[in-house]
Formats: sequence, structure tokens, C-alpha cells
Amino acid sequence: MLEGRVVKAAGGFFTVSDPAGVHFTCRARGMLKRDQAALMVGDRVLFEPERNVDRAVSAEGVIEKLLPRSNRLKRPPVSNVDQLVVVMSLKEPACDWQLVSRLMVLAEQEKLNAFLCLNKTDLAAADEIDRLINELNPYPYSIIQTSVVRGSGLEELAEKLNGKCSVFAGPSGVGKSSLLNAIQPGLTLKTGTVSDKIKRGKHTTRQAELLTLVGGGMVVDTPGFTRLNFFDLGQDHLADLFPEFEPLRGSCGFRNCRHISEPECAVRREIGKMLNPIRYQHYQYFFDELRKQEAF
Repeated sequence: MLEGRVVKAAGGFFTVSDPAGVHFTCRARGMLKRDQAALMVGDRVLFEPERNVDRAVSAEGVIEKLLPRSNRLKRPPVSNVDQLVVVMSLKEPACDWQLVSRLMVLAEQEKLNAFLCLNKTDLAAADEIDRLINELNPYPYSIIQTSVVRGSGLEELAEKLNGKCSVFAGPSGVGKSSLLNAIQPGLTLKTGTVSDKIKRGKHTTRQAELLTLVGGGMVVDTPGFTRLNFFDLGQDHLADLFPEFEPLRGSCGFRNCRHISEPECAVRREIGKMLNPIRYQHYQYFFDELRKQEAF
């Protein structure tokens, strides 16, 4: 058997890349076949290449075993990645800051590095962008500003992808596929436009796909989405997934402070100083959401 990695999954078939970069179209055997959701893009697997009548290896095979995962994201559905790239556009469609924070919580939960890519900067004036960046400060994640139209920020983005397995996540229409095409034109990924009526992007990427970058590293292009629910997360652990709270840990008046309404809360005291008010609003919203989930 050979070890390989699932780079694409569609219709019960899985494209598996072997160590030499040769792709095999594989089916799953046994329990893996009965539960196709058990396999996802990024999985490392053991597979048996099929042989034709003259004993030559064909470009088909059977997946025999799923190897242990280092991490797993349910949405976007991908495994064994190093970092999450949250892609948002400044306009067309407008940035969904709450979704940004949801994705960052997901990254922290899976112990992934993460950064924010603010795309389509060509659609906003310089003073508008400066005002937005000032509103975000202080922000616990690095921010890259990009524009495919102007070609700006692409080298910096490519450097961050180099040598890593990254996953692009964000709504449809923010330019995820366009960014990858600009970084590596040979990919020729399908791109779409934004609906004039609903001001949201139209789906062009239909399933997650793991792509190899010429400059080094791999990236997963994923379908866009606007909703993201939390899984396997309790309200008492939410604060651990906001890294800006970490320096204040132990400074609250109560050891089990939840940073919501408790007196002598060091976190609430630093809102607008060490902590960004927008991020704290998201924390409050998520905490209430998880509280309601736990009540059912």
C-alpha cells in the first residue's frame, strides 16, 4: 500500500496524491465506504493502486485506511492544515466582522495559526481603509491588505502561504479563488461576481480542493458560506479562544470570571484600551449563543 493525501472529494470518489504527486481516483473500502463523511480533503490515507491485466499500475485505487489527523475543521470541511486564512472583502460584499471572529474562534479551538486577508482594497479610498484599521486596533491577528486589480499585497500573501498547508475561508464573492489565481495563474480557478440584488457573492467553488503551490506549500480553496455554528464548545471555554484575554488572566476579582457582568473584571476594564470593543461585542454575543445552546 501507498501513503497519500486526499486532495479532492466528489460523488463518492476521492482524488489521492501520492508522494510523487501522481493523482489516483480512489474509492473507499469497508467502513470508510459506508460512511463517506469519514473522509475529507486533507486526510492522509493508505491506499492500494489497482493494476490492469498486464500488471501495470493504473491511475485508480482503493483507500484502505484513514491515518490519524492532526486537526479537523467541520466547516470548511478539511483536515491536517497548518493555518487558516480568513478572506474578507472591504466592499462587494461588505465585510462580515462577526463571521471573522467566528472563524478565528474556530482556528483557536483547533490550535491553528490564523490571519486576516482584507481583499478588494481598490474599492475603498485610502482614508476609508485607514479609518477601518484604526477601528480594529488593537487586533490580535495580523492583517494583510490585498487587491487583485492593483496587484497589491499578493507577494506578502504568497510569503505567508509558503511552506504551509493553508485553508482559505470566507463568504462567496470575497475573491478567494481570484487571489489564488493571481498568486499562481496556472490554477485557473473559476471565479464569480456579486449579486446586485442581494449584495452577496455567487458560489463558484463547489467543493473543497487541496492545491499545490509552485512556490511551496499547499492551499485549500473552499466554497463560500455566511453561517458558521460552533461545535463541541462550552461557554466556559469561550474566553480561552480569545487570545487578547490571555495577558489579563488571573487579574480579575473572581477566579472563575466569565467577563460578562462580574465586578472587578480585568477584561471589561480594558475594553477600548488593551481590548478592541468590536471583538468584545462578539465575545458577548457568542457567550449568549452558547448559553442558549447549553440550555436545550
